[in-house]
Amino acid sequence: MDSFLSKQKLVKRRRPDYVSGRPQRALDIRTSAFDAVSKTAEGMPPLRGRIPRIAGLLALALILFGAACLVHFAIISPELPPENLVSTLEDVATYYSAPENSYSSSVVILPPEEEQDWAALSAYHEPESPIGAGTQTAEREQDIEYRIRPGETLSEIAYSYNISYEILAHYNNITNANRIRVGTSIRIPSSENAKAVAARLAIRPRVQAAPRVNTKAVRIAYESRDNGEINGAGVTVQFSIVDPPPETLQSFEWNFGDGKRGFRPNPSYEYSAPRTYVASLTARDAAGTVYKSNPLYIDIPHPGSVVEHSTTKFVTLSSPDEYFVVYGSIVKVARYQDLDVAPLDLSESDSFLTKVRFTKPGYYGVTAVENSMEQYYSVFVSPVPTVHADPHTENYNWYRTQYNTGTQSNCGPAAVSMAIGWAQGKYYAVSSVRQSIGWTGDGGTSFEELIRVIRNQDLTATVQPLRTVQHIKDVIDSGSIAIILFHTSGIKTSPADPAEDLFGKYYNDSTGHYIVVKGYSLDGKYLVIHDPIPSDWGVNSFRYGDEISMIGKNRYYPAAEILRALRRNDMIVVPRAMLP
Repeated sequence: MDSFLSKQKLVKRRRPDYVSGRPQRALDIRTSAFDAVSKTAEGMPPLRGRIPRIAGLLALALILFGAACLVHFAIISPELPPENLVSTLEDVATYYSAPENSYSSSVVILPPEEEQDWAALSAYHEPESPIGAGTQTAEREQDIEYRIRPGETLSEIAYSYNISYEILAHYNNITNANRIRVGTSIRIPSSENAKAVAARLAIRPRVQAAPRVNTKAVRIAYESRDNGEINGAGVTVQFSIVDPPPETLQSFEWNFGDGKRGFRPNPSYEYSAPRTYVASLTARDAAGTVYKSNPLYIDIPHPGSVVEHSTTKFVTLSSPDEYFVVYGSIVKVARYQDLDVAPLDLSESDSFLTKVRFTKPGYYGVTAVENSMEQYYSVFVSPVPTVHADPHTENYNWYRTQYNTGTQSNCGPAAVSMAIGWAQGKYYAVSSVRQSIGWTGDGGTSFEELIRVIRNQDLTATVQPLRTVQHIKDVIDSGSIAIILFHTSGIKTSPADPAEDLFGKYYNDSTGHYIVVKGYSLDGKYLVIHDPIPSDWGVNSFRYGDEISMIGKNRYYPAAEILRALRRNDMIVVPRAMLP
């Protein structure tokens, strides 16, 4: 130790002084800060020459620190899950496939489409109940990954999965819903996880609630009359209070379902725009008691959905090679500026007869001039050779959705509405089917309830076995359609824009669900489906260009997937009525 200290002292004695204005290159580590300052004062050159270098180093340090803060914020930000920033879907799937890394919430994370083995990744499990399209919460055994679409809000997504906005936001650590970006993935909680979140939220301290107002029930009803036979002029509705007597009430506020209000005991109101309106009444008596009414569903169909009002002809072409023929000339194809750029072959056309083939499948709005009068056609071109139950040409659209029909569990009534429309050629509102079945429970409906409504319309409906594709083929070949019940998790989602890609479902629901089977591909690989779930619960904005056809119309679902996902191995078969 003495030798070591001796050497250190020797180093200090040999330390050179500054020569010719050049600083010494090394200072002994034992030299104090005071010595350094003193030395500078005694002749060391000032630090002015080193200031630019020091400033640059400080600026670089600040930049690096800011970048580190941004990365840290992005990773911990509640609006964007970490796996969206630091991993590909494949990385996440691989990481969480290990037992020690698995989520306790059982998130289903899918790799890219081309690498999926759907049979292995499907969240479908054999159901315990044959009741279909009830509350979706009861069906969800696993979390679902959901990607935000343009125009969607968190409230709409929560509504579509029958959970509260607060639960969905809390489960995804979302504190500001306005920062949700298109393409961001969120998790829809399973039933158990949703209950756990609800329990956690319930124990949070809450603001003192206002005193509850005493409320009672008031029952209302309505009668309606058509306003005209031309182009569907709408209806005039006369509302009335059934119980208690109107004279026992003092104030009235009717909500007509379109943002307008009425303040008379028995108002009348005119509806014209096609949609289903939900009307209700809030009233008060002299004691201040509030009366809340049952909802009323007033349905105004699109003119194209009613034989008496439709001026459109709906044409289904069973393959891309089939010809579309009009006895006149085609003057316009919707969404195309002129015929030269429209995807059709006009090689066999003249002023008296036009015979064309469309060069790609999909939906087309075609305006033709026949006998000096314009005729509008809604044309569907099948992407593969197909057998359809549709007549070649008919003048109304029998496809229905369950959008805005009082509950999100109206797929069964929507399927029945379609079956009645197809079989009888008349409009029968989804809300009317729902009203006939009743509004009990969570909205789920059974085969027996659906068959009863169909038979009440003087139609034949039978239950037949469904175990093979041939069973479906036999039904379609006999001139009938089928209503089936399956679990939506068993069907692939369309990998592209569902308005252009007709193959696969167009929603992320995981529930029991009714659909109508109205055709099959000649190779037996696909069933042609009318699926009544709308693509957007809140605004229903994803439509085809003709503003009538919805994305759920003429979907192509793999037959093998349908058969694996069936909740009942039978189907409701509805033939066409013998019309006069």
